[in-house]
Amino acid sequence: MTKPRLMAAATTVVAGLLLTGCGSAAPGIAARVGDEELTVRQVDQTAEEMCTALGDQFASSGTELPMGFIRQGTVQLLTLRAQAMQVADDYGIEPGSSYENAVAQARGTTATMPEDVQDTYLELNTANALATDIVNQVGAIILDEQGVTDPTEEEVTQAGADAFNQWPDANGVEIDPRYGLESVDGVLTPVDTNTSFAVSDVAKSGLSTEPDASYSATLPLTQRCG
Repeated sequence: MTKPRLMAAATTVVAGLLLTGCGSAAPGIAARVGDEELTVRQVDQTAEEMCTALGDQFASSGTELPMGFIRQGTVQLLTLRAQAMQVADDYGIEPGSSYENAVAQARGTTATMPEDVQDTYLELNTANALATDIVNQVGAIILDEQGVTDPTEEEVTQAGADAFNQWPDANGVEIDPRYGLESVDGVLTPVDTNTSFAVSDVAKSGLSTEPDASYSATLPLTQRCG
């Protein structure tokens, strides 16, 4: 059975959008994305809620992950979402039908989850769809302004991705190093920093590889999810 993954943001084209410029956030701040701050407390709470939301899926598949891994994915997806919404605001657009369809589809999977964590699950699970939607809308706007007629989907996506990639340099994105995320060739990638588990072995494959289950089993119950 395929294990549920929190960090779907690294599995599509949008993975290449995060992030061209990363610094270190101030104490108590997990990430600063343009004019938005994500606090450590917010990340901890969101990660706990995501763990609760995925509880049944993890139990049925025998999945057990370090909470540090869940927090890392939470920071990545919240950052992606924050950047996407600010880019949308810059271009005067709102999430479109492709994002709304993704939300509707994801909502169908929340019925068995505790009601108080369903919104958190939807917010993180659809972050990649949101960014993809915004990227494609921005790409269409840019090409239209350039007088490009009948562009291909690839051209639209590339134009939007280029604009998305330029946004961090102009507006600033900073991530607290405790989350083990750094920009590697323009991609926000797990690296071996000061997180509670080693991620260097999975850096090349982005976030598609989960930590060793044997490591998770050695952690106290309060430090693992599943």
